[in-house]
Amino acid sequence: MNDEEVLNALTSLPAATLSEATAKPCDLPPVIRSQSPGTRVVGPAFTVRCPLGDNTAVTRAVDIAPSGSVIVIDCGGPPRTAVWGENATFASQYKGIAGCVTNGAIRDIDAIVTAGFPVFSAGLSLRGSTKGQPGETGVDIIIGDIMIRPGDFVCGDSDGVVVIPGDEVDAVITKAKHLKAEEQSRSDRIKAGVPLADILAKSGNRGQS
Repeated sequence: MNDEEVLNALTSLPAATLSEATAKPCDLPPVIRSQSPGTRVVGPAFTVRCPLGDNTAVTRAVDIAPSGSVIVIDCGGPPRTAVWGENATFASQYKGIAGCVTNGAIRDIDAIVTAGFPVFSAGLSLRGSTKGQPGETGVDIIIGDIMIRPGDFVCGDSDGVVVIPGDEVDAVITKAKHLKAEEQSRSDRIKAGVPLADILAKSGNRGQS
């Protein structure tokens, strides 16, 4: 599939289904949640590594990340200072950046929600970051136990965020489409009155609920 086909396919699939379709875990820690209700994000990762408490690299990333990318920030520690806020949101939205994912905190949440910009973070904090430490962009990072490389595909919705390695995305999409069809079949049987226990006993798929 070309890039447009990949993005269209990923957009049509829930993050949970994509997670079930991968050969090994790809889900970011569950503490990283959508802070903009009802939004979802899909796009290639533009990675950022920041020293704890400093978001200079984030500002640089907003300026250089390509349109359609997802800025993924490893801020190196507990979410006590905000690495993302109103200015980064508006500048990213203007440039066509698809969204932001971070293991840190964000602030200016009312403005972000009003803008409808997809931001996934480990929490909120009113304390701002310092400026002056360069950090890094376009490097491999680790969030939780998940390696994220530049260009890996990031998919997030209200259930959480998954990261799919670029060289595995076609296979993951194929399996996820099959799983989604199975999910629809189960829904149809539930609506037809088949007991849920009977349906799940025959399913054999991990993670079904």
